[in-house]
Amino acid sequence: MAYNTNTYFIIFLPIAMLLYQVLPKRYRWVGLLASSVTFFMLISQTLIYWAVITTAVAYGAAIGIVSIHNSDKKILKKKKKRVMLTAVVSVVGILAVLKYTAFTLDIISQVLTQLGHETTFTMGEILVPIGISFYTLQAVGYILDVYWKRIEAERNFAKLFLFMIFFPTLMEGPICRYSDTKDQLFEGNPITADSIVQGAIRIGWGLFKRMIIADRLNPVVNNFYRVNTNFTGVMIVICALFTTVQLYMEFSGTIDIVIGSARIFNVKLPENFRQPFFAKSAAEFWRRWHISLGVWFKNYIFYPVTTSKLMKKWNKYGRKHMGKYITMVVTSAIALFPVWMLNGLWHGPKIPYIMYGVYYFVILLLEVALEPLGEKFYKIVHLRTDGRIVTGIRIVRTWFIILLGEMLFRAETLEQFVRMCSNTFAGKFVEMGMFTELFNMGIGRGDALIIGIASAIVFWMDYRLEKCPETFEMIPSMTRPKRWAVYYLLIFAIIIFGAYGAGYEPADLIYAGF
Repeated sequence: MAYNTNTYFIIFLPIAMLLYQVLPKRYRWVGLLASSVTFFMLISQTLIYWAVITTAVAYGAAIGIVSIHNSDKKILKKKKKRVMLTAVVSVVGILAVLKYTAFTLDIISQVLTQLGHETTFTMGEILVPIGISFYTLQAVGYILDVYWKRIEAERNFAKLFLFMIFFPTLMEGPICRYSDTKDQLFEGNPITADSIVQGAIRIGWGLFKRMIIADRLNPVVNNFYRVNTNFTGVMIVICALFTTVQLYMEFSGTIDIVIGSARIFNVKLPENFRQPFFAKSAAEFWRRWHISLGVWFKNYIFYPVTTSKLMKKWNKYGRKHMGKYITMVVTSAIALFPVWMLNGLWHGPKIPYIMYGVYYFVILLLEVALEPLGEKFYKIVHLRTDGRIVTGIRIVRTWFIILLGEMLFRAETLEQFVRMCSNTFAGKFVEMGMFTELFNMGIGRGDALIIGIASAIVFWMDYRLEKCPETFEMIPSMTRPKRWAVYYLLIFAIIIFGAYGAGYEPADLIYAGF
């Protein structure tokens, strides 16, 4: 049962709403917990015990950290640090064993084979519960926030468990900090007409992106990445464009559904996208794309590394012996490397995901290293860095980086990605009959027209949101004719132009597998 299925909208969500509303205010969070447990078990059955174990470790560690007392501050700090490290290693270890054991053994087998040892490690299939990558990061963040005294330890295990597996965030995020949602989850404010309207608008917008664009692009994108495909020239450019658009519409559309679902229960989740294609650099793109993941890595990896004693010693030594520029570049490299290696690994046990992390590590480090040179160049040619020309150049450059990165992310193997890149310039760039071949890959002329118009509407809406982030909240306060015009246009667009029925296969929830 995914967020884009009839089962979710017609059966699960209405029952969850009814259960929540009929319970007394103080027990409504219990209704949310019951719905979340049901949602989890409908997808992963008894594998929920892994989520229980992870929550138990986080819960016990937090209680243990705040319960340690000692008159000697050094001993106190060491004991608390020992508990924190043990808990973090334990919850990350569960994720690593369940998700990466088979991948690791396969890599070892390949290395041994290359060295002349025909040794093959095999093992049975390990079943991985839904959302493990998401709730594991939330557990680690919770433990560290308690250790750093940012939040109080939760004394109610069931409440912490609800935070870990809250059903709207379970499959694709956003990754929340405990301080983001704890009050809203447990307040038990009633479902109101306003919360339903606000939630429904956001859900409808998410379905618009998914059903009209992502689902229609699904057949052709899958065909691009079939084994032994050998497209060349502009077809590879179209592949990169379609891949990026589909991933954005699927992921951001699902997040809209998630945010809308939570909004019905008066829970305002953090935004996970903020018009990423308006970014003028790769760094800015990642401040706008999958925001919660970027914030998590910034708070729990990047900042701790940059403020560590070792880094402070390096900065002092580097400034004295190597100058500010070299020190800055090396410092950035040291801080960015673990962030992007872990980012790649977090996405899954697949070489293209790991190389995706390496790709952005290199790109971001180059941006840091070349930024001072770029500013000097623009001064020499008398161009303002915030002017239209420079801004346009930066946006186009960033689009190129994004398109190439998303094609790497989507590739089945690293070899396939390399072949596709090399084929871009193999033979004629534009071949006769190219569009005929494209239309034979599962996308008709009518589909192409609908995708083009719908994509233009989405990017126009992104432009509006860039100027006015409260656009969605303003819709219910419009005059009645305007308000209902928006509602009917959204509803009928999905009904008439949505891809469903015989012959259509909905796009998978890409991040649900993480």
